[in-house]
Amino acid sequence: MAKTATETTTKSTRRANTKTSKDGKAKTKRAPSAYNLFVKANMKTWLAEHPGQPVKEAMAEVRLSFRLSLQRLMYARGQIGSMWKNAPENPKRGKDTEAKAKKISSKKKAASVEPPQVEPSSDD
Repeated sequence: MAKTATETTTKSTRRANTKTSKDGKAKTKRAPSAYNLFVKANMKTWLAEHPGQPVKEAMAEVRLSFRLSLQRLMYARGQIGSMWKNAPENPKRGKDTEAKAKKISSKKKAASVEPPQVEPSSDD
């Protein structure tokens, strides 16, 4: 039979929240990502501008605006990169950029290695 009321904390969530690192110190929370900070800053304003709208729709709008801002940032980085390429401070200015050599995976290495040649024995 199903419970009528659900618990807000269970054994597993309590355990996860009280975990310590291997050396016995309490775990520290990691810093929020750029996306987390963006959502935190923009979610409240979107909800204030659109009262009565579901949170799901708000998340979709905020996610879209984050993606657009990220694209603008990547475009700006590309412009900055081209500026750096010709900047007098750049020690490699004027030199051709070389692409990194592609790494060969161990599976491909194993496939390309030929098996040793077996010579017929002369027991005569």
